[in-house]
Amino acid sequence: MNIPVGTVRSISELALWVSDLDRAVAFYTQNLGFTVEEHDPGRNAFLKSGDFLLVLFVPESPGTKLADEYLARVGSPRGSVYHVAFRLEPDQLDATGTALREHGLDVSGPVNFGTGRRSYFLEDPDQHYIELTDR
Repeated sequence: MNIPVGTVRSISELALWVSDLDRAVAFYTQNLGFTVEEHDPGRNAFLKSGDFLLVLFVPESPGTKLADEYLARVGSPRGSVYHVAFRLEPDQLDATGTALREHGLDVSGPVNFGTGRRSYFLEDPDQHYIELTDR
C-alpha cells in the first residue's frame, strides 16, 4: 500500500472518555471557548471550536451506535494518549494562558521550543494533558 505523503492534513475530531460529562462540558465551554453542538445528558456531548469537533463520551453509556459497538467489541475504553494540542491564534496565546490562571487553573508555561513554537499546558478534569500552542 502506498499512501501519498501529506494525505492526512489535520485532526478534525477528537473523542475523549470522561467520568463526569457535565463537569467536562463546563471545563471546555467555560475555559476554552467551545460551544455545545449536541448534548445527550449523561451520555455524550459534541463541542465545537472553529472547524474542530471535540466529542465527550461517558464510557458506561456513550449513546452512539459507533461508540456502543466499539465498547461491545473491546469491552472497555482502550489506548493511551499522552496529550492533545489545541492551536490558538498566536496573538491570543499569552492572554489565554493568563486568563486560565486567573480562573484558578494550574497552567504551566509558556514553554518556548527550539522550533519557535510556544505552548502552555494544563489538565482537564479527567487529567487529559492539554497543550495550547501557537502552531
